[in-house]
Amino acid sequence: MEIERIIACDDGKVKKFEQKVTLSLCVSYRELWPEEIKVNYIHTDGLDATSVLSHLIRLLSRSERAIVLFDSLTIAGFNIISLPGIYRLTGIPSVVIYTYKPSLRRIREALRLHFKDMPIREKALSLISKAEKVKTKMGDVYIINWGVNKDNAIEIINSTQQYSRVPEPLRVSHIIASSISDLVFL
Repeated sequence: MEIERIIACDDGKVKKFEQKVTLSLCVSYRELWPEEIKVNYIHTDGLDATSVLSHLIRLLSRSERAIVLFDSLTIAGFNIISLPGIYRLTGIPSVVIYTYKPSLRRIREALRLHFKDMPIREKALSLISKAEKVKTKMGDVYIINWGVNKDNAIEIINSTQQYSRVPEPLRVSHIIASSISDLVFL
């Protein structure tokens, strides 16, 4: 799969019950070199992650062949990323990479305790049941791919792993988002 740009998105640190918003950040990469960062806020435990991240992704993609990497379907607490929504709003495929086997059962239990709009969140999270264990050059990960086939997703993951099972663009987006949130939410 010919990819010109990799976009990795993550959230900053979330202090539950103290913050109504948290930082969300996407970093665009050409090969293994970061080129540009876009930052916005999303509501902690809200329902705006898909629209906010789609906007950042569109800004960074520059209409080039791109792919988006996430480390979870949840961001900013239980704000849910809808992979079909991201694809519909951007036309860009995405891959969620877990270094552990995600548990839909545990997430559902947490949702039932805290959210009246659970059916909406649960629908987007149902993709977790499709997480598939795959072998990469750095070890096994679990992936959910949308708009890209599994073999191409594995190829992209392998080509971006440098120091761990976490692809470098995702690792860096996490470090930057966490560092910036430390400054913003002192």
